[in-house]
Amino acid sequence: MKLNFRRGSAWASQKAKDFLASRQPEDIQSVTVVRHAAIGDFVVMRPFLLELRKFFPNAKITLSVMRCYMYGMPEDLVDVIHIVDKKDQKTNKKTNFFQRRNQIRELPPQDIMFDLTDSALSLMLILFSNTKIKVGYPYRWIRRIFYDIAVPRSDFVLETMSMMHQINIMGANTQHYPLNYALTNKKRNKKTPFVIYFAGASVPQRCWEEQKFVQLIQVMIKRYPHYNHVILKGIKEEENFNTIYTPFQENENVIHQDALPIEEIYDYLATSSLVIVGDTGIRNMAIAANAPTLGLMWVQNISPMRYLPKVKEHQVVFNTNFIPPSVEEVYHATTRMLEELYAE
Repeated sequence: MKLNFRRGSAWASQKAKDFLASRQPEDIQSVTVVRHAAIGDFVVMRPFLLELRKFFPNAKITLSVMRCYMYGMPEDLVDVIHIVDKKDQKTNKKTNFFQRRNQIRELPPQDIMFDLTDSALSLMLILFSNTKIKVGYPYRWIRRIFYDIAVPRSDFVLETMSMMHQINIMGANTQHYPLNYALTNKKRNKKTPFVIYFAGASVPQRCWEEQKFVQLIQVMIKRYPHYNHVILKGIKEEENFNTIYTPFQENENVIHQDALPIEEIYDYLATSSLVIVGDTGIRNMAIAANAPTLGLMWVQNISPMRYLPKVKEHQVVFNTNFIPPSVEEVYHATTRMLEELYAE
């Protein structure tokens, strides 16, 4: 393997160049991927793991996660799960430096480690694991102290693409669009089409107002009476969205859908015609299920481009002045998408 990149577009140490120059992808025996994140972040990494397996066919792949963030992790695409605790399981107190270091050292020697997290804890893995070549994102120049290969992470391409760059630099010819998530083969339900509305988000300030969802559904059921309109509940206690559903209790084509177990949610999302959702894991899950999505985003310093596959099936309502979109803006974006996607 030879690293091939222009000066300034990435960085690699001489150690990394020498290590890879003497090996082919088939020679790599062990790889660890560090991903300390929630379910939406696990979903977007699935295409990377599939390409990683393809590029290093003989490698045992380990995924390093935090115990508090294991729901929805892609354990079907890796060989080993390595866990670091943020809190002690017995005392429920925050683990100390030495406890975390000891857990990191439980990881067997690795050929290559990919840090897809870039946090203080992931840097501990980089520092204390027995790994030959360490790959990460160079947010700050000091990262070169920790990594052997550093590839920039852009806010203007889909996050999955930035992950792919970490193996593209080694010569991997990865598949881009359509991305393969290996989650479901279900297709849109044409006989009984339906639109999903999800009002939750990871933090309250990223939630589009519930009253705006009410207003949106009011105009949507008039425009699309032949569609079902599904208000999807979340797994959190506050994500029942009764306020949204109550005005539509008498409407037969408005459905208040309970949260589905993870083994069912992807098939369900895949059969929808459109998922209207804010900045949350459900949007990533819908994208991974090949369901069209309309994202509602406005939070400053969070680029929607980082979460947007650049295809017509996925759009974002986003104002450059960082204010929540109006009902009218979302309605027009919704009708435009449905008409473009399903002209019949």
